[in-house]
Amino acid sequence: MFIWFLLAFQGGTINTGGFLTVHRFVSHVTGFATLAGAAGAKANWVEMLGMLLVPVSYITGAMFSAWCVERRRIHNQTPLYSLVFSFMLISLSFIAIGGSMGIFGGFGEPLNLTRDYLLLFVLSFTCGLQNAVISSASGAVIRTTHLTGLVTDLGIGIVRILSIDKGHKHEVFANWTRLGIFISFFFGSFVSALIYSKVQFFGFYLPVCICLFVALRLRAIKKM
Repeated sequence: MFIWFLLAFQGGTINTGGFLTVHRFVSHVTGFATLAGAAGAKANWVEMLGMLLVPVSYITGAMFSAWCVERRRIHNQTPLYSLVFSFMLISLSFIAIGGSMGIFGGFGEPLNLTRDYLLLFVLSFTCGLQNAVISSASGAVIRTTHLTGLVTDLGIGIVRILSIDKGHKHEVFANWTRLGIFISFFFGSFVSALIYSKVQFFGFYLPVCICLFVALRLRAIKKM
Protein backbone atom coordinates (compact mmCIF):
# COMPACT_ATOMS: atom_id res chain seq x y z
CA MET A 1 0.00 0.00 0.00
CA PHE A 2 2.91 2.34 0.71
CA ILE A 3 3.99 1.95 -2.92
CA TRP A 4 0.51 2.96 -4.09
CA PHE A 5 0.54 6.08 -1.95
CA LEU A 6 4.06 6.95 -3.09
CA LEU A 7 3.09 6.57 -6.75
CA ALA A 8 0.00 8.72 -6.17
CA PHE A 9 2.37 11.33 -4.73
CA GLN A 10 4.45 10.95 -7.87
CA GLY A 11 1.33 11.31 -10.01
CA GLY A 12 0.75 14.67 -8.36
CA THR A 13 4.31 15.76 -9.09
CA ILE A 14 4.08 14.78 -12.77
CA ASN A 15 0.73 16.51 -13.32
CA THR A 16 1.89 19.64 -11.53
CA GLY A 17 5.10 19.67 -13.54
CA GLY A 18 3.18 19.41 -16.80
CA PHE A 19 0.74 22.14 -15.78
CA LEU A 20 3.40 24.58 -14.61
CA THR A 21 5.61 23.87 -17.62
CA VAL A 22 3.12 24.05 -20.51
CA HIS A 23 -0.21 24.73 -18.76
CA ARG A 24 -1.79 21.30 -19.29
CA PHE A 25 -2.67 18.44 -16.94
CA VAL A 26 -0.86 15.56 -18.59
CA SER A 27 -3.09 12.70 -17.40
CA HIS A 28 -6.41 14.48 -18.01
CA VAL A 29 -7.55 12.68 -21.16
CA THR A 30 -11.04 14.22 -20.93
CA GLY A 31 -9.54 17.69 -21.07
CA PHE A 32 -7.45 16.93 -24.14
CA ALA A 33 -10.47 15.52 -26.00
CA THR A 34 -12.34 18.72 -25.13
CA LEU A 35 -9.45 20.94 -26.25
CA ALA A 36 -9.13 18.97 -29.50
CA GLY A 37 -12.83 19.45 -30.23
CA ALA A 38 -12.63 23.16 -29.47
CA ALA A 39 -9.55 23.56 -31.69
CA GLY A 40 -11.26 21.69 -34.52
CA ALA A 41 -14.30 23.95 -34.29
CA LYS A 42 -11.97 26.90 -34.90
CA ALA A 43 -10.32 25.08 -37.84
CA ASN A 44 -7.03 25.05 -35.92
CA TRP A 45 -6.05 21.66 -37.27
CA VAL A 46 -2.47 21.60 -35.99
CA GLU A 47 -3.56 22.27 -32.41
CA MET A 48 -6.37 19.74 -32.75
CA LEU A 49 -3.94 17.06 -33.91
CA GLY A 50 -1.54 17.89 -31.09
CA MET A 51 -4.29 17.64 -28.48
CA LEU A 52 -5.45 14.30 -29.91
CA LEU A 53 -1.93 12.88 -29.88
CA VAL A 54 -1.58 13.44 -26.13
CA PRO A 55 -4.20 10.81 -25.17
CA VAL A 56 -2.72 8.59 -27.90
CA SER A 57 0.57 8.84 -26.02
CA TYR A 58 -1.23 7.92 -22.81
CA ILE A 59 -2.84 4.90 -24.46
CA THR A 60 0.53 3.86 -25.92
CA GLY A 61 2.06 3.93 -22.45
CA ALA A 62 -0.84 1.94 -21.03
CA MET A 63 -0.59 -0.64 -23.81
CA PHE A 64 3.15 -1.09 -23.30
CA SER A 65 2.58 -1.53 -19.57
CA ALA A 66 -0.20 -4.05 -20.20
CA TRP A 67 2.03 -5.95 -22.63
CA CYS A 68 4.70 -6.26 -19.94
CA VAL A 69 2.34 -7.05 -17.06
CA GLU A 70 -1.22 -8.04 -17.94
CA ARG A 71 -0.40 -10.09 -21.02
CA ARG A 72 2.28 -12.05 -19.20
CA ARG A 73 -0.07 -12.68 -16.28
CA ILE A 74 -2.70 -14.05 -18.69
CA HIS A 75 -0.10 -16.46 -20.08
CA ASN A 76 1.05 -17.46 -16.56
CA GLN A 77 4.38 -15.68 -16.95
CA THR A 78 6.14 -13.40 -14.50
CA PRO A 79 5.03 -9.76 -14.99
CA LEU A 80 7.88 -7.44 -16.00
CA TYR A 81 7.24 -4.67 -13.48
CA SER A 82 10.89 -3.68 -13.50
CA LEU A 83 10.83 -3.08 -17.27
CA VAL A 84 7.83 -0.75 -16.97
CA PHE A 85 9.46 1.26 -14.19
CA SER A 86 12.68 1.37 -16.18
CA PHE A 87 10.85 3.05 -19.05
CA MET A 88 9.20 5.44 -16.61
CA LEU A 89 12.61 6.29 -15.19
CA ILE A 90 14.04 6.89 -18.68
CA SER A 91 11.10 9.12 -19.68
CA LEU A 92 11.24 11.23 -16.53
CA SER A 93 15.02 11.52 -16.70
CA PHE A 94 14.72 12.70 -20.31
CA ILE A 95 12.36 15.49 -19.20
CA ALA A 96 14.53 16.47 -16.23
CA ILE A 97 17.82 16.46 -18.14
CA GLY A 98 16.41 17.85 -21.37
CA GLY A 99 14.56 20.62 -19.58
CA SER A 100 17.61 21.66 -17.58
CA MET A 101 19.60 21.79 -20.85
CA GLY A 102 17.04 24.02 -22.54
CA ILE A 103 15.65 21.45 -24.98
CA PHE A 104 12.07 22.33 -23.97
CA GLY A 105 12.60 26.07 -23.93
CA GLY A 106 11.54 28.31 -21.08
CA PHE A 107 9.75 26.91 -18.06
CA GLY A 108 6.12 28.03 -18.15
CA GLU A 109 6.09 29.29 -21.74
CA PRO A 110 2.81 29.18 -23.73
CA LEU A 111 1.97 25.89 -25.41
CA ASN A 112 2.62 26.73 -29.05
CA LEU A 113 5.83 25.01 -30.09
CA THR A 114 6.76 21.52 -31.25
CA ARG A 115 9.08 21.04 -28.27
CA ASP A 116 6.18 21.75 -25.89
CA TYR A 117 4.09 19.03 -27.49
CA LEU A 118 7.01 16.61 -27.21
CA LEU A 119 7.14 17.27 -23.48
CA LEU A 120 3.40 16.65 -23.21
CA PHE A 121 3.67 13.40 -25.17
CA VAL A 122 6.47 12.04 -22.98
CA LEU A 123 4.76 12.98 -19.71
CA SER A 124 1.43 11.55 -20.85
CA PHE A 125 3.15 8.35 -22.01
CA THR A 126 4.72 8.08 -18.54
CA CYS A 127 1.34 8.54 -16.85
CA GLY A 128 -0.10 5.79 -19.05
CA LEU A 129 2.73 3.48 -18.01
CA GLN A 130 2.22 4.18 -14.31
CA ASN A 131 -1.55 4.05 -14.25
CA ALA A 132 -1.74 0.80 -16.19
CA VAL A 133 0.88 -1.03 -14.13
CA ILE A 134 -0.82 -0.12 -10.85
CA SER A 135 -4.26 -0.87 -12.27
CA SER A 136 -3.08 -4.32 -13.36
CA ALA A 137 -1.34 -5.02 -10.05
CA SER A 138 -4.42 -4.01 -8.02
CA GLY A 139 -7.01 -5.77 -10.17
CA ALA A 140 -8.25 -2.49 -11.72
CA VAL A 141 -9.06 -1.10 -8.27
CA ILE A 142 -6.29 1.48 -7.80
CA ARG A 143 -5.26 4.30 -10.13
CA THR A 144 -2.62 6.83 -9.20
CA THR A 145 -2.29 9.46 -11.95
CA HIS A 146 -5.79 10.96 -11.93
CA LEU A 147 -8.59 11.15 -9.39
CA THR A 148 -11.96 11.31 -11.17
CA GLY A 149 -12.67 7.58 -11.09
CA LEU A 150 -11.17 7.22 -7.63
CA VAL A 151 -13.36 9.97 -6.13
CA THR A 152 -16.40 8.43 -7.83
CA ASP A 153 -15.57 5.05 -6.27
CA LEU A 154 -15.08 6.76 -2.90
CA GLY A 155 -18.55 8.29 -3.07
CA ILE A 156 -20.11 4.96 -4.03
CA GLY A 157 -18.13 3.19 -1.30
CA ILE A 158 -19.38 5.56 1.40
CA VAL A 159 -22.98 4.87 0.41
CA ARG A 160 -22.30 1.13 0.41
CA ILE A 161 -20.97 1.31 3.98
CA LEU A 162 -24.03 3.27 5.12
CA SER A 163 -26.33 0.77 3.39
CA ILE A 164 -24.78 -2.49 4.64
CA ASP A 165 -25.30 -3.58 8.24
CA LYS A 166 -22.53 -6.18 8.31
CA GLY A 167 -19.62 -7.41 6.25
CA HIS A 168 -18.42 -4.03 5.02
CA LYS A 169 -14.87 -4.21 6.40
CA HIS A 170 -13.47 -4.67 2.89
CA GLU A 171 -15.30 -1.56 1.69
CA VAL A 172 -14.05 0.44 4.65
CA PHE A 173 -10.47 -0.60 3.85
CA ALA A 174 -10.97 0.26 0.17
CA ASN A 175 -12.32 3.70 1.04
CA TRP A 176 -9.44 4.48 3.38
CA THR A 177 -7.08 3.44 0.57
CA ARG A 178 -8.85 5.73 -1.90
CA LEU A 179 -8.71 8.60 0.57
CA GLY A 180 -5.01 7.94 1.17
CA ILE A 181 -4.33 8.06 -2.57
CA PHE A 182 -6.26 11.32 -2.88
CA ILE A 183 -4.29 12.90 -0.03
CA SER A 184 -0.99 11.58 -1.42
CA PHE A 185 -1.76 13.04 -4.85
CA PHE A 186 -2.61 16.38 -3.26
CA PHE A 187 0.61 16.49 -1.25
CA GLY A 188 2.59 15.48 -4.32
CA SER A 189 1.09 18.44 -6.17
CA PHE A 190 1.63 20.80 -3.23
CA VAL A 191 5.22 19.85 -2.49
CA SER A 192 6.30 19.69 -6.13
CA ALA A 193 4.70 23.07 -6.91
CA LEU A 194 6.92 24.62 -4.27
CA ILE A 195 9.95 22.87 -5.74
CA TYR A 196 9.16 23.70 -9.39
CA SER A 197 8.70 27.36 -8.47
CA LYS A 198 12.27 27.41 -7.12
CA VAL A 199 14.22 25.14 -9.48
CA GLN A 200 11.91 24.81 -12.51
CA PHE A 201 12.86 21.83 -14.72
CA PHE A 202 15.19 20.47 -12.04
CA GLY A 203 12.00 19.73 -10.07
CA PHE A 204 11.40 16.74 -12.34
CA TYR A 205 14.25 15.01 -10.53
CA LEU A 206 11.78 14.48 -7.67
CA PRO A 207 9.60 11.99 -9.62
CA VAL A 208 12.82 10.54 -11.07
CA CYS A 209 14.03 9.73 -7.55
CA ILE A 210 10.65 8.33 -6.52
CA CYS A 211 10.52 6.12 -9.60
CA LEU A 212 14.06 4.88 -8.96
CA PHE A 213 13.21 4.09 -5.34
CA VAL A 214 10.08 2.13 -6.34
CA ALA A 215 11.99 0.22 -9.03
CA LEU A 216 14.74 -0.75 -6.56
CA ARG A 217 12.15 -1.62 -3.92
CA LEU A 218 10.28 -3.94 -6.27
CA ARG A 219 13.55 -5.52 -7.34
CA ALA A 220 14.48 -6.16 -3.70
CA ILE A 221 11.06 -7.69 -2.98
CA LYS A 222 11.42 -9.95 -6.01
CA LYS A 223 14.72 -11.31 -4.69
CA MET A 224 13.30 -12.10 -1.23
